[in-house]
Amino acid sequence: MSLIRFPLRTATIALAAAGALALNGCAWTLISAAAATGSVVQAGFTVASQHSSPTYLNGSPADIRNVCIEMNQNVTIGDFLPALQMALSRRGVTSVVYNPGASPPGCEAQLLYNAAVDYGRPEFSDESRQFLSAVDLTLLQHGQIVVTARYETQGLAIDKFASVSSKLNGLIPHLVVDQHDLNAHSIQVSGTN
Repeated sequence: MSLIRFPLRTATIALAAAGALALNGCAWTLISAAAATGSVVQAGFTVASQHSSPTYLNGSPADIRNVCIEMNQNVTIGDFLPALQMALSRRGVTSVVYNPGASPPGCEAQLLYNAAVDYGRPEFSDESRQFLSAVDLTLLQHGQIVVTARYETQGLAIDKFASVSSKLNGLIPHLVVDQHDLNAHSIQVSGTN
């Protein structure tokens, strides 16, 4: 009986070792797949956190080349106005900031804005941090509202801690037509005549 037991025991150990090695390969494959999936998800969140879309939009983008921005002294976010002007400039629209009630002559359009901040804790952080939680932009021409756009942090709030600039860059294309595209199109059309 011990002769049968020894080969059976050896076979069991060999089978267990082979199974562990096979499982080890499968486990490594599963771990690699999980790591890759985690990297893709993390990359998606990173991209999404740098892109914002309006949560409310009324009207179509205006075809303007310059805009006068009425300063809102209630908005105390230091980089808000520079980020707003840069977002407009990226679309070929020049801007001038003026104090309320002192609109400069020759404004093609006026841009009114409001913004709110909130505080929250980013993932993997114990420190609370300020973030831009809402933005309202209203574009007027000849005293009439042409388009309004609103951004607010909601839902999963993937972009909650994104920069002011990235949030405004998500709104401005819905407010004004890209003048760079129009200039390229007009040059192309005039070159073919």
